[in-house]
Amino acid sequence: MKRVLIAIALILIVWGFGCSKQFGTETQEDNPDAPVIIDYFAAEVIRPGATWRVYLHAKDKNGDMRDISCALVQRGHGLSNSVTRLSEEHREEVAGFLFLRTPNDNNLRKDSFTLRVLVRDQQGNRSERLELPLRFRSVSEQEIPEKWQEKGDVRLGAIQVQMRSWFDRRR
Repeated sequence: MKRVLIAIALILIVWGFGCSKQFGTETQEDNPDAPVIIDYFAAEVIRPGATWRVYLHAKDKNGDMRDISCALVQRGHGLSNSVTRLSEEHREEVAGFLFLRTPNDNNLRKDSFTLRVLVRDQQGNRSERLELPLRFRSVSEQEIPEKWQEKGDVRLGAIQVQMRSWFDRRR
């Protein structure tokens, strides 16, 4: 009886792994219908209190891009998510920027952040995930590359995540 139960458990585990891939969650490698991030730019270092801009150029051959999903990973705080819906005019191709207003907190200099970004379509297909590092230092204003000055003037939306320093004991 014990062997039968073990065999059933192993069959269920193997079957579960085989069925675990959900419909519409493939990336571009798996699914050519998934949106593609063609180009991107984000400064890796900004000063506390600055507005961080994340420039993004994406296409979807089916013309059904739905949103841009962002997750801010911060040591000690875990994950904070934000979704920006795309307008009808940006369903096939989008070039513009997302922005994140950062707190004017010098304790942020001790933290490290990573913004994970991907684009999803109406079918649930998603682009490859970007991992954009962010650190805080005393630096001048972000310099925007020339190519983004031309096509990156479209404001796509705010990245609505909570950001606070892990090292600030008062919070």
